Amino acid sequence: MVKSIMSKQISITSKGKTIYYKILPILKKKYKTGFVTIETDSEEFFVGTTPIEAINKAKKQFPRKQFFMAQIGKMSGLLK
Repeated sequence: MVKSIMSKQISITSKGKTIYYKILPILKKKYKTGFVTIETDSEEFFVGTTPIEAINKAKKQFPRKQFFMAQIGKMSGLLK
């Protein structure tokens, strides 16, 4: 069970990084600063001026998912 959870978190982190770098040019152009939360299965992303705002937007759309979060221009990590 623990291995399964760890594997899922590694997968979310890996997919999240890939998606983040794919959308980074769009993010940098549209948003100078902020935070992005990515739902890795759908590749949908949500931007907020604070981490809380970004995660709350994502949770409204995907209440039971785990997310990858990054500060625009910087890497952060995995969030539940």
